[in-house]
Amino acid sequence: MFLPFEKWHGCRNDFVVLWIADSDGELVLNSLKRQAVRLCDRHSGIGADGLLVLLTKQRDDLTPYGLVIINSDGSIAKTCGNGLRCAASSVRKRHLGQGRSHELPEMVELQVEGETLLCRFLLGSVTNPLVVVDMGTPVLNREVPWFDAAAQACAVVTKKAGQNASVGVCTIGNPHIVLTSEAASRELLLKLGPALQDHPLKDGVNVHLVQTRDLTAKDQARAGQELGQKLSELYQAFVWERGAGETMACGSGACAIAALALATGLLERDAWVGVDMPGGRLYVKQDEANGPLQLAGPAVFCYSGQVEV
Repeated sequence: MFLPFEKWHGCRNDFVVLWIADSDGELVLNSLKRQAVRLCDRHSGIGADGLLVLLTKQRDDLTPYGLVIINSDGSIAKTCGNGLRCAASSVRKRHLGQGRSHELPEMVELQVEGETLLCRFLLGSVTNPLVVVDMGTPVLNREVPWFDAAAQACAVVTKKAGQNASVGVCTIGNPHIVLTSEAASRELLLKLGPALQDHPLKDGVNVHLVQTRDLTAKDQARAGQELGQKLSELYQAFVWERGAGETMACGSGACAIAALALATGLLERDAWVGVDMPGGRLYVKQDEANGPLQLAGPAVFCYSGQVEV
C-alpha cells in the first residue's frame, strides 16, 4: 500500500512524518519499523534521522491521539524534542490544509510511550511559530542508576582520546551523557560517541560534547525576538544519538545539557538556556529545581510525497 508522508526538520534533525489510523492495525506500524532503515537511508530512501508516526482513530481525523517515534535503525525512542515539534506542526498544517484556519490548535497533546506530552505554539510568528514542548522532569547524575558505569566508561574513552572532560548524566525519556570540554569539536565527538555505545551502560546512549559560549548582545536580542525573554547561558554542543548516530540536533539532549547546568545553582531559572547545535539553536527553561523542562525551537516543513510500505 502507499502512504502519504511529509518531510520535516527541527534544526536539521529531520524526520519522515506519517499518519496512520487504527483501522490500518498493527500491520502498517510494524511494516514501518521493519522498513525504517530503508526509508531513512540518505542515498536510496527518503533520508531522515527517524520516522514520526501519528496515530488517529479515523483516517480523516485532524488531531492524533498518539505518536510513535522510530529511530533510523528501526528501534523505538521514548521521546524526541525535535520530533515532537515537527509532529505538532504537522497537525497544525493538516488543519490549514483542510481549510480549518479558524480552528488552529494552540497546543497539541500526544501520548508517547505511555507519557502524555504537550506541545504549544508561540504565536508571535503566525506563519511558522516556534513550538514549546513539555519534556517532563529530568533525573540527574547520582540519581541515575548507571551513573557510576557512565563515569567509568567516559574516563576510559576520553583518556584514550587524549582529552579531559567533566561528565554529567541525565535521563529524560532517553538516556544522555553530557561531556563538557573546552576542546569540544565534531572530530572529538566522532571518537567519543561511537565508543560509548560499546559499553554496558544502556541499550545505547545519547552523547553530547559541550562547551560554554560567550553571550553577546546579539544573542540576547535574538532571544528577545524569538522568545520575548533573555538567556542566562549559551552552550555549543555536538550530538551523537543512539539508534541514529551523528545528528544535527537533539531536543532531549538540549534539555539534558540545560538541566545539568541549572542543577549547579549558578544560572537564573527565570531565563532560558540556549543550546547551539550544528543544525541551529534550541531554548530550554526549567522554572523549579524538581519541575518539568520546556523546550522551544522551530519546526520546518520540507516537502510531501507518497511511499510504498
